Amino acid sequence: MTVTALKSISISYNNNKRKHLIINDNFVDIHDDILPRTKKEKIDKTIKIEKLPEENKTVKVPSIEKNNKKENESVRTTQKIAPKLSKRALEIQNEEFLLSKGIIIVRNNKYHPETNPNGIINLGTAENKLNNVEMLSKINDPKISTVTPEQLLYGPNPGSDRLREEIAKLLNRHFNPKVLLSKENICVGNGCGPLLNLCGEVLFDAGDAFLVPEPFYGGFEADIKYGARVYPVPVQHEKDDCLKVSEEALEEALRNSSRPVKGIIIANPNNPFGRCYSAEQLLLFCNFAKSHGLFVICDEIYGLSTWNDIVTENIEEGKTIEDYECHCDRCKGFKDNKRIESDIDGRCSKFTSIFSLDLPDPENTHGLWGFSKDFCLNGLRIGVTISYSKTVMAAIQKICFLTCIPTNIDNILVNILSDEKWTDEFILNNNRKLFKSYNHLTNSLNAHGIPYVKGDSGFFIYIDLHQAGLNEYDLWMKLLEGGLYISPSQAFFSKDTKEERNWFRVCFAVEQDELDLSLDRLYKVLKSVKN
Repeated sequence: MTVTALKSISISYNNNKRKHLIINDNFVDIHDDILPRTKKEKIDKTIKIEKLPEENKTVKVPSIEKNNKKENESVRTTQKIAPKLSKRALEIQNEEFLLSKGIIIVRNNKYHPETNPNGIINLGTAENKLNNVEMLSKINDPKISTVTPEQLLYGPNPGSDRLREEIAKLLNRHFNPKVLLSKENICVGNGCGPLLNLCGEVLFDAGDAFLVPEPFYGGFEADIKYGARVYPVPVQHEKDDCLKVSEEALEEALRNSSRPVKGIIIANPNNPFGRCYSAEQLLLFCNFAKSHGLFVICDEIYGLSTWNDIVTENIEEGKTIEDYECHCDRCKGFKDNKRIESDIDGRCSKFTSIFSLDLPDPENTHGLWGFSKDFCLNGLRIGVTISYSKTVMAAIQKICFLTCIPTNIDNILVNILSDEKWTDEFILNNNRKLFKSYNHLTNSLNAHGIPYVKGDSGFFIYIDLHQAGLNEYDLWMKLLEGGLYISPSQAFFSKDTKEERNWFRVCFAVEQDELDLSLDRLYKVLKSVKN
């Protein structure tokens, strides 16, 4: 038995002198080592948890009665046998990662249309479920996935030459880099999170900081802080444009940081807004970084899910853009409803890869991309680091043995990407599905008077639920009770103001029946809290 999130250990006594162990989460399994006992005493591993009021974040777990032992002896025993943790681990355990909290709740009651229809539907995790049939058919083809004797051996840490060559060709076709990428510019690893941590290890020192426009993808906090010990410094966007950040705002954040700032990290397309920075804004980030001796890391993991651009630029002969919208009976009933515009909409922009720009400092501009989002392969955990700097790539490859991918997955990806026709058709069809699903979702939101930031990329939308009249956390709990998990703005480190809170990120890359059921649950909760 183990405690997976131990915060602090202490022994307390209530009026009838029952002993309790205080832990910070509702975990039933307790490791024997942290319970004080005598040599002859046996531990009953079936422990009943007594729930505390909601405002008290700890849980009381009754321990076994001791046989006439002095209280101070029990405490000393606990101190002697308690596992020792590093300061780093203690700091991590004392922090609450809000997205993880939601996921734990969901996984304990996961929705399934047949086996658990009343379970919680997950529209909070950014996963694309629209192409399972196509991708599984491709991966399960024996020509794609056959394991060879060579794949039973260790492979190159940064990925095979062939895989890195294929990735470079893919990005050259779709990202249009100013300077063509080659395998020397690519390092493959087990997800963008671990690779961002590697960037933290080689570009920062422990205790350094980076500027990041807020609200920002919550994973940045954990990915680079938990390992490399690098900390975010949020930068405020303009009041009327969620993706416009001024040089003055960057200067202010840099000046007020209590830690040495070494870089800027951005997500383009943006998460949680689901839209793209303009080329001018990207250059502003890059020029600011160069003038202050900083580097830039641009996460472009949704770069091939820029559905508005891709669908608009690939309209088939004889069709119009309206032909790619949703025309189901439900949407037909909503077609006359107008969108309530958001105060932070600003200007929409086409996707521009940072590598397609005339970069002021290419040696200190780095990127991330991966297969989780654009190829619907979250579970395979494949990320890519991109850099023109030989020095940085050499440093990353020196320690990327910590993040190398399995050789059979390497081979599968090579076989998929080498079929360029299939790959490009998959990307196009995926974006058409995302375009249609977004249209279906927004038709419904318009009909129910829910404002949102207009999207053009990724597979989520940022919606405004101020109308509920509850504080954000309470509303989040109500939604979970109502069978729907969506991500609150606090998970993206939004500013603690009335205007910035009570926004939620909703993912829409699910089949239409599940999306409709999710929306019905959302509206039911909103109606109940208003009443």
